Amino acid sequence: MKRTLVAIQIGIAVILIVKVLSLGGILNNCNTSLESFLSVKKAMAAAPEKNISTPPVKDITDDGLQKERELIKALEVKQTDLESRESAIKAEEIRLAALKKEIMEKIEALQNLQKQLATNLGADSEETVKKYKNLAKVYEAAPPAKAGSMLEKLDIKTAAGIIMNMKRDKAGIIWGFIDTQKAVEITKEITRTAKVLPE
Repeated sequence: MKRTLVAIQIGIAVILIVKVLSLGGILNNCNTSLESFLSVKKAMAAAPEKNISTPPVKDITDDGLQKERELIKALEVKQTDLESRESAIKAEEIRLAALKKEIMEKIEALQNLQKQLATNLGADSEETVKKYKNLAKVYEAAPPAKAGSMLEKLDIKTAAGIIMNMKRDKAGIIWGFIDTQKAVEITKEITRTAKVLPE
């Protein structure tokens, strides 16, 4: 079928060329030979035999480079994918850099706040220690029974602060006049405070 179609196309092309040339007067001298060439009888007599082998017509849809083209398309798709990933990574890097800057600014602000609080707490702590030392002197001067009953009525933190700033022998005498349960609670507070305070 394809061979017949190709042969018909070639024949039509030859006829068109001959017609164009005859109109131009080029083939006037060769008229007799042309008529004999274009005669139907000769054409029928010169019909190709079926036994003559002709080379196969190459199918134009069969492309030897098809695999290479598919590979190139796959590489282009991969390149596009990599470029989009690269742009996403760059955007993420920019976002992380901004986030890092924000975190560093907050850390710096918190460090400044911590310094201010430490300064304020240090001042408060020194003032509190002075108060406890002064109160400890007052309780040491009082009779032990009276000092013990007064310490029982104070909150645990204040009582512990006063006793911690007393001399040992005076504090030991006063312990004898404090309720046992209250003495245990004060001792726990003294132990907890001693762990928190720097040596």
